[in-house]
Amino acid sequence: MSTDPSTDLKSLFDRAMIGLDEEVEASEANPTGWAAVAALQRSGSREVLDAALAACTDCDALRRRVGASVLGQLGHVLPDFQPVFEEERHQGLAGLLAAEREGPGDPDVLADVCAALGHLHDPRAIPALLDLRAHPETRVRRGVVSGLTGHAAQEAIDGLIELSADADEDVRDWATFGLGQMIEANTPDIRAALHARLDDPCDAVRGEAIEGLATRGDRSLLPFLIRELSEGVSAPLLNAATALATPDLCEALAAARDGGLVVQTTQPQGFDLTELWQEARRACGC
Repeated sequence: MSTDPSTDLKSLFDRAMIGLDEEVEASEANPTGWAAVAALQRSGSREVLDAALAACTDCDALRRRVGASVLGQLGHVLPDFQPVFEEERHQGLAGLLAAEREGPGDPDVLADVCAALGHLHDPRAIPALLDLRAHPETRVRRGVVSGLTGHAAQEAIDGLIELSADADEDVRDWATFGLGQMIEANTPDIRAALHARLDDPCDAVRGEAIEGLATRGDRSLLPFLIRELSEGVSAPLLNAATALATPDLCEALAAARDGGLVVQTTQPQGFDLTELWQEARRACGC
């Protein structure tokens, strides 16, 4: 590898464009794709900032995606990081989002820049994000969810409420998670949106809605939680049981264990939720 830092930096940006959407084993010596993006993010330097800002104006959509992703978490992977170059990063990402909407409109670029803006958590990005909440591409709407998640502003919450009813289950799942777990607000609109997902066809969405309501002390969801525990166990369901902390759940928790739902080894990756299950039983006084 060249000893010229500028050459090495260009090489790393070039490698980041290789296999960006592929699951490949990372190479420490010659990282590609997201491993190379992470290596750039770890620097947190002015040189990487300037290179990422330049990449955001490149004619190649892949390079714009790399630039946006680097700006989104520049320095964030360092231990005990302090945000760096926040204004420059926001301006670069906001400029890319505006240029993309006026010009190429590449869905992957739009999705990545929306997600990157979410990492900066700057409320100035909310209006532009909301303008994309009905975008025809699922990946863009998913990026919008990432961008809006964690904001306490009512307009951001309203956007997540709308997206929690999206046609795509992945968008619904993350929007429901954003409403249920990533904000502390406990308003009638938020509770109504979570209640609307209790019979969602996706079990992950139902679980996120149940946990979100349980952490807000909504005991009306008990029949739904008992129903879900009879069909499967997940971390959100057990967290909900712990939050509600009622003996009314003891029978359902015991049945889940007796039915072999707490530990699953037949699936390729498997899971063991024994500790969470035990915590839920202790909280419920079983």
